[in-house]
Amino acid sequence: MRPVLVWGRHGLLAQALRRIFMQEWPILFWGKSDLPTTKTHQARKVHHAAPSAIINASGFTNLRRAEENPLEATYLHVEVPLTLAILSRDLGIPFITLSSDYVFSGKEKKEWNESDSTEPVNTYGKTKLAGERAVLAAYPHAKIIRTAGLFGPAGVGSKVSFPERILHQVRIGRIPEVRSDLITSICHVDDLAQDLWQILWGSSAGVFHVAHQGGASWLKIAGFALQVAGVSSSLKATETPDFPRPASSMLTSLWSETRRGHAGRKSWQEALEGFMKNLSYA
Repeated sequence: MRPVLVWGRHGLLAQALRRIFMQEWPILFWGKSDLPTTKTHQARKVHHAAPSAIINASGFTNLRRAEENPLEATYLHVEVPLTLAILSRDLGIPFITLSSDYVFSGKEKKEWNESDSTEPVNTYGKTKLAGERAVLAAYPHAKIIRTAGLFGPAGVGSKVSFPERILHQVRIGRIPEVRSDLITSICHVDDLAQDLWQILWGSSAGVFHVAHQGGASWLKIAGFALQVAGVSSSLKATETPDFPRPASSMLTSLWSETRRGHAGRKSWQEALEGFMKNLSYA
């Protein structure tokens, strides 16, 4: 069985893919140090590995850093997925990469689906959208997943997700400051990995949304997480306009509705409740 090549080693998604699929499928996890600097040698090494598919699971989640370093954001969001898409195209294998709810303006309080017009308002969203367009232009059979608010188990030394970070702050006696003016979707990384695997091997290409049903402000999400964990704490609501962000970027999915129907989508409360109950006993 030919391996799946995953670009990214330590992020939440890479860990989920390792946890869920490594027992049934050979997977190679590569990072920046695993590829030569020249594109010719990169292609040679990837061709030698003979992957059956390539997944770009690398992440760049620091929005402020994207604003301060647009060239770095462009490299990670455009150049890296484009290179991997071209390699996949030349090998004739499936390719999938991750994008974001931040490709939307968020001006309307609605759930955004795959066919809605994009209008990013910050560097992070603009580079994500540029990456989507570059990938599909180079390899029309590529698959792009837009998701939001990823959370899930983090390995030792890895960056923990928002709900776990809030719980940690409360446990050490802090009062977390949480945005109350931004409405978003969230997604458990294990559910993302399962859907990603289906999309990767499916016949359809293009853009797919993967997130849990419904949405809420970060403040409401944090409050629900602490409630489920059985922790009593105050939260400080903030509305800090550090740089433009979409005010409402909830995702819905035409792909998911077709496959499962509206009732088949797991709610964000259901997904977060299971995760926080496990954390509360840790």
